[in-house]
Amino acid sequence: MIEFRQLRQFVVVAEELNFGRAAEKLHMSQPPLSVAIRNLEHTVGTLLIDRSRHHVRLTPAGKVFLKDARRLLVQAQVATERARRAAQGEEGSLSLSFVPSAAIDLLPDIFKRFQHDYPTVHLQVTADTTSRQVEALRRAEVDLALLVGPLQDVPDLVLVDLKAQDFVIAVPRSHALAGQKAVRIKALAAERFIAFPAAEGAGFVAALLSACKAAGFSPKVVQEASQMQAVLTLVAGGLGIALVPASMRMLAMKDVAFLDVAGQRSPPTYPLTFAYSHDNDNPVIQSFLSVANKVVAPSR
Repeated sequence: MIEFRQLRQFVVVAEELNFGRAAEKLHMSQPPLSVAIRNLEHTVGTLLIDRSRHHVRLTPAGKVFLKDARRLLVQAQVATERARRAAQGEEGSLSLSFVPSAAIDLLPDIFKRFQHDYPTVHLQVTADTTSRQVEALRRAEVDLALLVGPLQDVPDLVLVDLKAQDFVIAVPRSHALAGQKAVRIKALAAERFIAFPAAEGAGFVAALLSACKAAGFSPKVVQEASQMQAVLTLVAGGLGIALVPASMRMLAMKDVAFLDVAGQRSPPTYPLTFAYSHDNDNPVIQSFLSVANKVVAPSR
């Protein structure tokens, strides 16, 4: 079995064509170097270097071997560097799942910064609801998930809060409140609500119920939809109103008006949270979390 040490020794001798200079360059004495080359030739099964008192030159087999030896040494160096980069989360791959509402305002900037800082990392991205994301994490189908918190009874997951998200009130453009800039939650007590299914996003629904309870009523939910775009479609169709993430304003649906929540010292919010399995040792997870925090920090 040929060792990389032998290949390096052979390449230096082949480049110097002088055992004395080669030994000096390799920081070793000449006799052990001569023995190492003879052992290499014995392993290869043919003479690689023709040496006499008057000259040292490569045989035809040695010239061929030199090309391949150089290539192998370069490949070994590349493999070593890539392994080090992968261990530091600078190379490899990351499968990421996210709730679609986070894709509108937060994730584009995070993705751009991550690709700039880690151009050799491959991202595989999917969108899903919070409950399905948790299942995917537990089945090791994704490395990292950006979901709606808070989560309960998930001791197998590591949770890292990213940013609290504000609510806005979505009403049909024809609604009596559509012309106002901001509305108190208690003014919605008699309204029909379009809601997100609790089974798909318990944290989001809990935030909605808490906001309404603080205003003195329980919302009358008449329809449910598992995607925020679907919720807004139902609002646009006049089936009811909804509390939705403030990022939904960016969709600019012509038949939906977005109103701020007024009259509260602490407006209702919900947390966007990263989650990953305790057992997942993919170092790219920490690289992505670091970038996400840097991007979001100025706006907190």
